Amino acid sequence: MLKRILVPTDYSPTSERAFKFALELAARNSGTVLLYHVYERLEAGYIDNETKRTAYNNQMETDLVKHLNRLNAKYKADYPGVIVSTILGYTPIIDNILGFAEHNGIDIIIMGTQGASGLKKTLVGTIASRVVEKADLPVLLIPEFYEWKQPEKLVLATDYQPADKIALPILTRMAEIFTTTVTVVRLVSGHMTKDDADLERERFEQYTTLLKQEFKTNSLSFQLIATSSIVDALEHLDEEIQYDLLAMVRRKKNFLQRFFFESFTRNMAYLTRHPFLVVPDSE
Repeated sequence: MLKRILVPTDYSPTSERAFKFALELAARNSGTVLLYHVYERLEAGYIDNETKRTAYNNQMETDLVKHLNRLNAKYKADYPGVIVSTILGYTPIIDNILGFAEHNGIDIIIMGTQGASGLKKTLVGTIASRVVEKADLPVLLIPEFYEWKQPEKLVLATDYQPADKIALPILTRMAEIFTTTVTVVRLVSGHMTKDDADLERERFEQYTTLLKQEFKTNSLSFQLIATSSIVDALEHLDEEIQYDLLAMVRRKKNFLQRFFFESFTRNMAYLTRHPFLVVPDSE
């Protein structure tokens, strides 16, 4: 699990941070990293002469491969045991990334995302959020100003769905790799009545008991947090419980749920200050 890691790169500092995280994960897990750049070949509308167009595309491809190899060489001495493949793909970007992952046995995609400035979303952030929405495998988003550090706590935000059992094996494996812990967090409204709050606590205790029985590991803990706004609480969760990586499951059940979660994960991709793991539901 988590052995074959795909890192799409646009050569930005943010995507380089994603590459760094992937190397750290691979080094501790005997994994391999596929460093991947998608580009658009020049078509006839720009240069009508086929010979010149072919020469231009060949030169561009050579330059892009050199750029990938330079990025790989920059970290090679620090991670001598990690095998890194540098690969070029053609547009369309999203379909190409996901198609490559599907046909090459990728376990996880790790990519950078950048914050929003007013109403403007940067290209790398937009691509990352769209990959999250469509991917059938886990996607780990590395935020714009993140600097690598050894993770000390991983958090799964739960709403008591069976799909949590898909995410927890991935997180507990990460916990083993990084020698850290996983906390399952349930956020609830702080405006509930006392009776509703008591029922919620009872339900939470029953859920934690079930997960403890299935996932027999000392790295797993649970926390129930009452908040005035669940969305705001997720965006600022590190002020309530210190963590190094937040995970959520992306639902696929119906249009309204899918629409809400796609919109939510898109915003989280722009706003989170920590690595953000999205695991797709299998349904």
